Amino acid sequence: MARVAARYGAEPLGMMVYLAGQGRPTEGLRQVDDVAPDMGLLRLWAKACRIDPERLRRRSLASRYPDRPRDWFLNETVPTCIACFDADVVAGRDAYLRGHWRLAEQMVCQSHRTMLLDRCPACLGRLRLSFRLLNGLLRPFCRKCDTVLTGRGGETEDPLMADFAAGVLNLQRQINGIVRGGPGRLDRLEHAIRTLWAPLDRDGAARPVLALWYDEAGWNCPFEARAAVGRSAPLQHLSVSWRALTLVILHDLFGADLVPGAVLPEAALVLFQRAAPLPWLTDGPDLRTGKGKLTIDAGAERVHRLSKRPVHRLN
Repeated sequence: MARVAARYGAEPLGMMVYLAGQGRPTEGLRQVDDVAPDMGLLRLWAKACRIDPERLRRRSLASRYPDRPRDWFLNETVPTCIACFDADVVAGRDAYLRGHWRLAEQMVCQSHRTMLLDRCPACLGRLRLSFRLLNGLLRPFCRKCDTVLTGRGGETEDPLMADFAAGVLNLQRQINGIVRGGPGRLDRLEHAIRTLWAPLDRDGAARPVLALWYDEAGWNCPFEARAAVGRSAPLQHLSVSWRALTLVILHDLFGADLVPGAVLPEAALVLFQRAAPLPWLTDGPDLRTGKGKLTIDAGAERVHRLSKRPVHRLN
């Protein structure tokens, strides 16, 4: 979609608004969803591009990953590997987004073993990609600062970052197996992540539970991570750096399994006992059924309010 839109000097959403406006104007307000696209919108796009709509449907993430829960796909910012974009240029092809970058547990490029980027290396803002033609090839630009995203072919100057990325790569492979393995271990994994990001048991505590793991005095829960509390698939709501940190802590607490078992290790027990009680997450209906959604949202709002309160200077 980005390739076709770039040939007309437009963004995919602008092209969709134009195409839908030829038939059903209300459809132009919605963008084609990469995970499970609406077939009506997909047929409009396929007709304009003279492509079989079934071929496009098979490219959707729901078709490529049929055994995967839908909420474990990223819905907003898609982290990218600049080295992969450079490899596209070397190969003489248009740069393109890799489908597996949309998986919530993907933080490291499997080909180049570097951390994926969700912030522009030039302006440091949240990365919003725009694909444009440059020297006859489609290249990725930052939509905010108009900088072309390019690097050094995946080379890493800092060996510590390379070692860290290699460790996180192994952890994300384990998480991928848990996500595809069934609801039992996945539910325990999500519960552990939500608990780590839950506020401490003291009212007014702006520190999440995982702050006790590295004991950084005065560190408050970052705004971008507060949405992970009270949501299903909490990794989806964290940035790349916070997702990586979460997996490292899970590994330290629970070892290779990355999920709590019947008996919590001592370190995990200390952290989990300090979490603010969240009964609507543990005793309520299944998060994925959609039942009890109002209760979950109301509980999440209360947790968010607690996490935003400042810690009193005497504490």
